[in-house]
Amino acid sequence: MTSLFGRVAWFAILALAAVLAIGVELDREGRRNPSAALLVPPPLLSSSLQPLAQAAYGGKHVDQGLAFAQAMVRRRPVPAEGLGLLAYGQLQKGDKDAALRSLILSGDRGWRDRFTQEMLVMLALQAGKWDVAAQRTVALWRIGISDDRLRAMTAELLSRPQGADAFTAQVGREKYWANAFLPWSGLAIGPDALRKVAGSMARKGARVDCAALSPRTLALVRMGRAEAASILWRDLCANGHFTEPAALAFREDLGDDAPIGPFDWQYPEEPGLERTFTQAKSGTVVHYRNREPLRSVVAKRNALLKPGNYVAHLDGAGRAEAGIRPIVFQIICYAKDGSGRRLGNGEMNADGTPFFIPDTLCESQELMFLSGRGEGEIGNLQIVPR
Repeated sequence: MTSLFGRVAWFAILALAAVLAIGVELDREGRRNPSAALLVPPPLLSSSLQPLAQAAYGGKHVDQGLAFAQAMVRRRPVPAEGLGLLAYGQLQKGDKDAALRSLILSGDRGWRDRFTQEMLVMLALQAGKWDVAAQRTVALWRIGISDDRLRAMTAELLSRPQGADAFTAQVGREKYWANAFLPWSGLAIGPDALRKVAGSMARKGARVDCAALSPRTLALVRMGRAEAASILWRDLCANGHFTEPAALAFREDLGDDAPIGPFDWQYPEEPGLERTFTQAKSGTVVHYRNREPLRSVVAKRNALLKPGNYVAHLDGAGRAEAGIRPIVFQIICYAKDGSGRRLGNGEMNADGTPFFIPDTLCESQELMFLSGRGEGEIGNLQIVPR
């Protein structure tokens, strides 16, 4: 009898051990596979608590998700994930103070955990804790995140003066994330906040890829964001040599060592076109020779002319083959959506070239000088109202 009882107990122990082993293995698998988490016996839940809580919150079962999060914190109080899930549930229940305490603890322990940091930013924004929101927002940018969700939170933070001040205080000698942040910021952030952030980056020596930022600032002008383009370029890349929108003087082409600012003259490479530059009393003179029959762009730049009638005066002369206009002045209008339309071509002459800027769909312009086969020089451009 005793022997039979012993064998039954032994088999029972083996069966219990097998159940425990299977449960533990299911719990481990449940962290990666939510369907496996559903099979774990409640007493053995540990690693599976996180996907169960996330699934419950995703299904709008806040009480159930909060219970899973609380169990997760009781069993594993140190990792940040449990505190982050707990804070989310507390926030959904309206307990902002408890949620903020949980998130601050979670953020300190898991600064690389994206869910935790994003939750902390969201709650800090709601509670007006600008320093906390700014610290966590910058932390997310620094670890290489730049998706739409983070951009939306950053835009909300920087839309508040206190938020912009707090964000600016967090910026340091940034090396990598500035190059993802700056092109986006020109489109999404107001001028006052952008001026604060760009100024702080400049003072603190942020490393900005000006060659990559250059085409973005040119595009910003054509999308109705000229002020943003000017702030970014003047503060971070111009090195004291910023071309104002109304300054029309030509400048010498400095090559790849001097990236183009939003209102600098550009001299694109064209087949068969050669340029040289000399200095005169009136400023830089561009000498050109085009060996191709097709028109090539001698020089071009962005402009911000207000609606109205104008006359363009240009010093210089052009010599072209018979039947080819020596130098042509072309204007392209850009609407705020970046779409462009050509106003027409005008031949430059001694009396000046008249033109008209319409009051719609022409927030910015691109001025271009083109030449067919021939040679000449241009300098001292002046555009005056008439």
